[in-house]
Amino acid sequence: MRFALFAGLFLTSASFADNALPPLSCEGHAPDWTLSLDHDEAQFIFGKTIEMTIPQRTQVRGAEFPKALTLIAQRDTAIVILHQRQCDTEVVTAYPYEVNILTQKGEEPVILRGCCTKTQ
Repeated sequence: MRFALFAGLFLTSASFADNALPPLSCEGHAPDWTLSLDHDEAQFIFGKTIEMTIPQRTQVRGAEFPKALTLIAQRDTAIVILHQRQCDTEVVTAYPYEVNILTQKGEEPVILRGCCTKTQ
């Protein structure tokens, strides 16, 4: 199942190495989580702190967004989908990116929604 999901992303997309993202700080609520993205590394806090690598980055051919990133740690994975559009939640407003994360909590798949902004 995991392989099929990753393969599907890559068959309809292109790498965005030449159009890299700036370092981003992301957050979401209900449930609470945070994600920091910086080049090839990520820190994902969702019940526990997980240091992850970003081995794959893709985007739709012919468009700058959405972008997808595959995050991998020793026991955890996540797929991050970024859209460049204003994002508001109950806590943050006017962030420039909207994010959806497909991950898991134990064996249960979870989709998280939140917002990202550039970090300095």
